[in-house]
Amino acid sequence: MVMKALLMAFSYLYFITASYASENIVLAETHQLKSIILGEQRSYSVYLPPSYKQNLERVYPVIYLLDGDPTHLKALAGLVEALSTERLEKQIQQAIIVAVPNSKNGIRECDFTPTNVDWTFNGKLLEKFENIGNAANYTAFFEKELTPFINKNYRTSNKRVLIGESFGGLFASYVLLTNHSLFTDYLIIDATYLWDNNYLNRYFDEQQLINKQLKGNVYFTFANNAAFGEIGEANYKWGLELAKKLKAHPSNSLYINQRYFEEETHGTVAALSWYYGLKSLLKNKF
Repeated sequence: MVMKALLMAFSYLYFITASYASENIVLAETHQLKSIILGEQRSYSVYLPPSYKQNLERVYPVIYLLDGDPTHLKALAGLVEALSTERLEKQIQQAIIVAVPNSKNGIRECDFTPTNVDWTFNGKLLEKFENIGNAANYTAFFEKELTPFINKNYRTSNKRVLIGESFGGLFASYVLLTNHSLFTDYLIIDATYLWDNNYLNRYFDEQQLINKQLKGNVYFTFANNAAFGEIGEANYKWGLELAKKLKAHPSNSLYINQRYFEEETHGTVAALSWYYGLKSLLKNKF
């Protein structure tokens, strides 16, 4: 059923492309924002849904896509547009997409990691980074610069979805735990729970978040990373541990869903995660 739905979505996109082959189709516009917080120019691309210019009073939810390079943006925008059409029964709401690529001045781990440490597991060095641990500033960039700018210049609703995969999922989880109201919804795709020896779960416990306010609609996805051995097993175990703690939270405004994809790996799980996650988080309310 899933493959059939995805095939229908991409068939729809092919049909649209073929029908308008003589026209220039602009998927999104790319802009620059001078960030005082990050001390550099940051680019972002904005995709607008088909009806945006037709009904000037309508407002739209906004999807913020981390690792928002052109390939990811084109794939996600195609899926979102297809699933929101009558042809595919309007399974999700139409949405604005703000794709935020990584900095050209540093590695992606710089903005996504909450601590400035070497990446180790069981005492073994996995990778050594420099100038990382900038997640707090990156959160402030979204909160004080990018999101207010988008809200001011586009017709946005109060619904904001953050999508992060791998290290982007680490950052999305960090935002959920430290500044939960910045986004209303979180799609966290096979996050790097290994970071700093289970940092996210330690933070949850040390900050006693079980006794503090948390809210949000969260969809976790997990891949089958058995090929990575004990590293893959630990990452999955710690991800499940975090999801379990959040499910046990007494808040009436925190909703947790999760899905494990046995036939997908860390590198292939994104597409199905988008499909199932957005059908849950952006479900159309008729």
